[in-house]
Parts: sequence; C-alpha cells; structure tokens
Amino acid sequence: MEKLVSVIVPVFNVENFIDVCVESLIKQSYSNIEIILVDDGSTDSSAMLCDKWATVDTRIKVIHQANGGLSAARNTGLNHAAGEYICFVDSDDFVQEDYVKCMVDAIEDTGAEVAFCDVVTSRWPVLVSPITSNRILDAAECRRWLDNLISREYALMVVSWNKLYKKELFDNNRFEEGRLHEDEFMINKLIFSIEKMVYVPLEEYVYRMNSSGITGKENEYNIAHLDAIDAFADRIDVSLENNDIGFAKITLRNTLYKLADYYFKMEEHHHNTIKSKMRNVLDKYSEIVTTRQKFKYELFMISPAVFKLIFR
Repeated sequence: MEKLVSVIVPVFNVENFIDVCVESLIKQSYSNIEIILVDDGSTDSSAMLCDKWATVDTRIKVIHQANGGLSAARNTGLNHAAGEYICFVDSDDFVQEDYVKCMVDAIEDTGAEVAFCDVVTSRWPVLVSPITSNRILDAAECRRWLDNLISREYALMVVSWNKLYKKELFDNNRFEEGRLHEDEFMINKLIFSIEKMVYVPLEEYVYRMNSSGITGKENEYNIAHLDAIDAFADRIDVSLENNDIGFAKITLRNTLYKLADYYFKMEEHHHNTIKSKMRNVLDKYSEIVTTRQKFKYELFMISPAVFKLIFR
C-alpha cells in the first residue's frame, strides 16, 4: 500500500497562482496524499480559493491563521501533517504529474532520508557535471553541493520545496520563524545528521517568477536578506562543532563574499549595518580566516571603494 505523503502549501496573497498550484497537486500520479493549504492571513481572495478547493477534493485540508510568514505557515503544516513523508510546494509554483511519485520511489529504492528533484527554471545555471540517473549522496557530498553559492547544485540542495523528507526528520526540527532565507537555516539542521539523500535528475518542480514574492526582484536587496548571513554563520558553527574545518572555511569564504556583494548592491543607508556584520564575522572566525582574506576584507573595512577597484 502507498505510504501517505503530506504536501504542505503555505498560502499568502497568491490569488493569481494558487489554482494552478493546487490543480497540479490533485493530478499527481501518486494518489495517497494529503494537501495541507495553510492560509497565512491572506488579504486577497486566496483564502476563499483555498476553501473552494477543499470542496473539490477530500484530500485537501485548509488551515487559516493570522499572518506569521512562510516559516510559520510551514510549521503549522508540519504540526498537522499525518503522512510518513513530507514535501513542501510554494503556492506560486506548480509541479509535474510525477513530482511525488518519482521521489517516493527514489526513497523506497535507496533507503535515503531525503529525495530531491531537479527544477524547471531559467534563473539557475546548469549542473557543473551532468547527472542522468538517480544519485545517492552521503552527508559529506551533500555539503560539497553547498560549496559554490552561484551553482545549480547549491540551489538544488538548499531549497526545501524540491524535496521529499521522511517525517521523522521534523520530529525536532522546525523552520526559523520571522526570518528570510529559512531554507538556508533548515539545511544546516540536516547536513550533518542525515546519512544519505538521493538526487532525481527529473525536472518535476516548476519554479515560477513572482516579482512581489519575498525572493522576487522587488525585494532582491531588502535589508532583511542579511538573515542569509546569520544562516551562513550558523552553518560555520555547525561545521566547527562537527570538526569539518574545510566546510567551515568554504562557508566563511561565501559569507564574506556575500557581505561585500550586499554592500555594493543595497542602499547606502544600510552600509554601516553591513560593515558591522563584516566586522563581527571577521572577529568571530579569526582562527580560520586566511591571511589573504584578512588583508582583503580588512581593506574593505577601511575603504570599500579601494576594495572594489582591486577585487571586483
């Protein structure tokens, strides 16, 4: 008998997207699913549309709550999930017909704790090395996929919505509420505790551009994105606690790069906040900062303009 899969869909002001999303879920080739729509205090017609869909398919549950953000909505879904497997779908995206099935099959075939699929998107580069069949990754290889911030591997590993999880992974884990980059925080909780993931090289998740979404163009350089820096710092801490100095150094490199990038792209009145973050990172992780990094980013602290001339 098919194991029950809980599909958690946070919903907030997506009246132009939600119908396509839900329709893609009720058409899944894997039928033993519950679809948990968490209306996070929508002010448009999204809540009404969710309720309407619940009358169409008995597998749909609707939960209405005051607005608490994406993480709060996902956590509410987790608190109500009855499935042996969990997956997340953002309400402005949709999935292909075999989205659930291909990942259930991959977990059942390999015994992995997490399966993840490829994504239809024009925003990400191609994989560094093409993968044409299911690939099992141990925890160390999962961390290697997080080496390069601008790679497809990094994005595929970080995001929560292209994955199927064994439910027990969330027995003691929840998404960070009130923060952006909640997926960056969540992957930190998994990369040293899981034994293996399985990558399915099928583009079963369709990522749609929603310019007004929290990761859309309209919010691309919002100061709240500095939450990513805190997530990176958390990743460094977890790496050091687990004696993976190499991964800690790679993550530190990415953290420093990202801070400088934010400095030159965010509005000027945020510059002091970003420099303060840079100072904290350099001081906190001074034992693993390389000589070159120390020179490079101490120069940034003194003169971002000179830093930009030399290094960008």
